[in-house]
Amino acid sequence: MSFRIEEVQRALECISSSATQENKNQALQYLEQFQKSPEAWTICNHILTADVDQSMIQLQVFASQTLRNKVTYDLSQLHGNLAEFKQTLLKLISLHSQKLIVTQLSVTLARLAIQYVEWRNPIGEIITVLNSQPGKLLEFLKILPEETLDIKSTPLTEDEFKSRVHELIDQIAKDVLNFLISSIGILKSNSNEITVTQVLNCLNTWSYEFPIEELLTVNPLVSLIFQVLNEAQEEDSDAFDAAVECLCVILKETRDVENENLISALYHELLTLQAKLLPLDQISDFDEYYDIMDGLTRLFVEAGEAWCVFIAKSPQVFKPLVTVLLLLTCRNSDLDIVKYTFPFWFNLKQMLVLPRFKEQRLAYQDIFVDLINGVIAHLKYPANNFSNKEEEDKFKEFRYDMGGVLKDCTAVVGSSKALNEPFTQITKAMTIPNPMEQWQNLEAPLFSLRTMAQEVSTSENVVLPQLFQMLCNMPEHPKIRYATTLVFGRYTEWAAKHPQFLEMELNYIFNGFQFANGDLSILTASSHALMYFCQDCSALLSDYVDQLVNFYWKIEPMVDTESLFEVCQGLSAVINQQPIERIGPSLELFIKPQLSNLVESVAMWKSSPSSKDFIRQVCDKIDMIFAVFEELKPRYEFPNQGEEPLEPYISTIWDTMHKILVDEGASSCEPIVEIAMKWLRKVFFNFHIFAKPILPSVANYLVQGYSTTGFGVYLWCSGAIISVFGDDESYSIESEVKDAVWQFTCSQCVTFMRNFEKVDHSKLDEIYDSIQDFFIMITDVIMFYPDRFIVSELLEPVFDVGLRCVCQVKNYDCYITIVRALDDILSWGFETPPISTVAIDDVPIEWRQCVITKVVQGKGSELVVSLLMGLVSNFSSDAHPDVIGCIVKCLNLATQATGDATVCMEWLSHGMDTLGKVTDQERAKLMTTVGNALPQRDLRRVRNGIKDFVSWYLRKNVSPRLYKSAP
Repeated sequence: MSFRIEEVQRALECISSSATQENKNQALQYLEQFQKSPEAWTICNHILTADVDQSMIQLQVFASQTLRNKVTYDLSQLHGNLAEFKQTLLKLISLHSQKLIVTQLSVTLARLAIQYVEWRNPIGEIITVLNSQPGKLLEFLKILPEETLDIKSTPLTEDEFKSRVHELIDQIAKDVLNFLISSIGILKSNSNEITVTQVLNCLNTWSYEFPIEELLTVNPLVSLIFQVLNEAQEEDSDAFDAAVECLCVILKETRDVENENLISALYHELLTLQAKLLPLDQISDFDEYYDIMDGLTRLFVEAGEAWCVFIAKSPQVFKPLVTVLLLLTCRNSDLDIVKYTFPFWFNLKQMLVLPRFKEQRLAYQDIFVDLINGVIAHLKYPANNFSNKEEEDKFKEFRYDMGGVLKDCTAVVGSSKALNEPFTQITKAMTIPNPMEQWQNLEAPLFSLRTMAQEVSTSENVVLPQLFQMLCNMPEHPKIRYATTLVFGRYTEWAAKHPQFLEMELNYIFNGFQFANGDLSILTASSHALMYFCQDCSALLSDYVDQLVNFYWKIEPMVDTESLFEVCQGLSAVINQQPIERIGPSLELFIKPQLSNLVESVAMWKSSPSSKDFIRQVCDKIDMIFAVFEELKPRYEFPNQGEEPLEPYISTIWDTMHKILVDEGASSCEPIVEIAMKWLRKVFFNFHIFAKPILPSVANYLVQGYSTTGFGVYLWCSGAIISVFGDDESYSIESEVKDAVWQFTCSQCVTFMRNFEKVDHSKLDEIYDSIQDFFIMITDVIMFYPDRFIVSELLEPVFDVGLRCVCQVKNYDCYITIVRALDDILSWGFETPPISTVAIDDVPIEWRQCVITKVVQGKGSELVVSLLMGLVSNFSSDAHPDVIGCIVKCLNLATQATGDATVCMEWLSHGMDTLGKVTDQERAKLMTTVGNALPQRDLRRVRNGIKDFVSWYLRKNVSPRLYKSAP
């Protein structure tokens, strides 16, 4: 395809016009192709050297962006003409004055300087060329350090990149520092060539490159920063912001400075700055100082975090700084700015709670007490409604973030002192007439109590007894009922240690279901709280299990399913506390009516099998049974110690479910099957070998169910049986049972593979859930039956299925499960077993030979090609470490088996041929890196080599380029 300037301009105009989306897409595709073409170098140069008029600005900006991308991705297209391009680029920067174009060209020049390693002393040459245009030189120097932060924008290896960065940055840092000092002289001459903002922005990016103690001795630069901070806020807000940014970097870099005199000097400068810009004792309305408070908050937070150790050690010196931060936290109405301070309070708390800072903690307690009250003030809902939903959601998010600060305060001042502040505020709010009309004054301290709970000692005996008495007797208001209920739910561990208050609190929770009047938030909060009471106070409530079950049936018609589920989880904890002779009857109190309700729901479903409501009702009934089994555990460790009292009830439940699934035809209804299988997995994992009485029936059902329907959930449930009855090291499993479970496993695998062959393999993504369930099961098989699986006829076809699926499915959970299963198989090719097991010290030679011969040598090439293809196509970046690890493991095994890396090089070469669009340079780099590292077993270098290749390939051929952002 040939390209012309006129066509490029028309495509650009089309994108920003009112053209149809189809035409815009075509224009974008055309511009994408143009940016990748070799002709783009010359055409962009013509565009950028043409006479500038307003109609050309957009085109020239695009041309500068294109050159930036060309240098990033396509430098190899210049075929040794880099020196000529370098000169062209320097001329273009000198030619242009439009800021955006100069910025893009500066990025381009920085990336060229990094990659063009043959260019010796590049920065010296650039400074010489641009020295007569100090504004452009400042822009380039500002960008250069930013570009050296990310190797991904270059094709260099890690070692090459580090070496080049040292040459570009470390060796010229002093020259840059001198240039910045000389720039101050230009500023004083009132020349328009540069601005103070440009100087500060450049200093900001280079501050990391200078030793901080050396930088702070450069008086002209430090004086410039504080001069701008003192004077420029109203006159030049950009310069003020740049100075704030610059000083923040300097303060951050002082973290490791041990020179206390240096810290002291900066500290006093900060306090002087604050006294001038924000005279705290003279301000009546802090909202008028919004911009200044933003900048000062950032500066003081940065100083506070950098000097946290000094602050913790020396309250007599640094308490004024912490006091300023307290006021910046509490008096600022902009909650986004308030959030800047949160990390400081956390870090200071982390220091002060250490035993060696006990005295200092006492010195700072008054500040943290004041902070509690300031936070509660921020927590109050506005008297008027929010203007929109987004504003309300943002406020709620802030409240939860602020909860962390209250925990910090509680840890520093202690439980009773911290609790006393909201308690005092609640007491005060209750003294006014009609307190519920101003419910915000009660809700905010209640919210604070809730967030403090995690740090409050369960032995606290001063405030909570009075507080809870008061809360249980407050007038009704839905907001206060909701907030109080959540408070009680957070203090259930305290209630377990103070049983005298348990009845009072539970009555409040129970009454919540009556007072809710359909308010979903109160019903949900009450259910949450009841669940926590049952879990944390289960021993205290064990005598009340009958009443709790009866209460469940009382609220069941009025509470939503999710809340009922939580109540059932709580009931489970209480039932589990029953003695052996009572646990069965206690469970029956719930199970018997629930099974009856389940049967009724099934009858309704059968009357209208397509009704989603009826299906959901059946699922919900089973789900409550699942929830009641949440905490249930066997009474004994081994079967020979006694009979499991819940076994008859488990059998009864399974018999009922089996009839529903088989006799009533629910096996063909996937939602019902899924929820039933979830309960079965819970039973097998909770009761393991004590569930053996139902094993034959369940196994037969799973085989028949999967064979008939193909639902993957049957395989998912099968994995539970394999995990439990294949684990003869944890449980006493008879050999005949383990043998039977292996035959069951083989049957499920054969059925899956038979079904798999019938599927259109171009549509595998449509059945990803079944594929994932299969490989979850295979992971269990590899873990618990390695001795049989690895030497069986299943090994090769299972591995084949994994290779055929891994690049076809787009679901992350599915393909990462496949990759990990393939990796597990490969792991058995090494001498050391991949799992900790008493039975095996070294992997038997027969097993290793099967893996190496059948998998590595037989399918290694296909594995490498498939996984490389996935790395540049459907695999998320989160999966890359696992995938590359699997490739490296295969290459390592192949090298160990043959004694050299020749075959591995062939696999990688074939993989790159399959990918296409691989340059000779990148091919040689990967082959050299891996070829040298594999024989030396330097697997880290192999991994990094593949990682670098994949990153390059994605940047070069996959990632979209058009309008890709740049610094």
